[in-house]
Amino acid sequence: MLTRVLFIAFLSTVGCSTSRAPVAQYKSSLITESLPSAISLDLEFDLSNNNDEPLKLVTYRYYVSVNRDIVYRGIADAQQTLPRGSTTKTTIPIVIPRAYLVGQDTVVWHMRGTLEYFSHGALAETLVDSKLWQPSTTVAASDYFVVPPIE
Repeated sequence: MLTRVLFIAFLSTVGCSTSRAPVAQYKSSLITESLPSAISLDLEFDLSNNNDEPLKLVTYRYYVSVNRDIVYRGIADAQQTLPRGSTTKTTIPIVIPRAYLVGQDTVVWHMRGTLEYFSHGALAETLVDSKLWQPSTTVAASDYFVVPPIE
C-alpha cells in the first residue's frame, strides 16, 4: 500500500512540476594539465534557467569515453543557484589517462552525464528530502584535442 501511495506521489510531482530542467550547452574545453599519467581538461558549459524561479544545482555525474572505451567517471559538486531567466557559465573537470592516447596525435572524446537539481514545490522537495526522487537533466559534450607533450 505504501508503495502505491509513493508511486502516485511521484507521478503527481513529475506530471505537475512547474520547474523546467536547466539546459546545458557545451562551449569549449581547455587542457589544464599534461602529466605522464593523464591529461586534465576543464569543459565549459552555458547553463540556462528558463523558469520564473531560481534552480539550485546539486551534482554532476558523468563519464568520458575515447574510442568507445570509458576512460573516466566523475562526480562534481555544482553547488550553485541558477537565477531565474538567466544563463551562467560553469566548468566540469575531466581526466583522460595517457594509456588511452598511445599512438594518437589527435583524440576525440565524448562526455555524457546528468546534472541533478532541486525542483520547486513542496511535494517535490519532500520527495527529494526523503531520497525518493531527484530531478536531473542531461549534460553532454564531444570535442577533440591535440595530445600535448608531457610537462
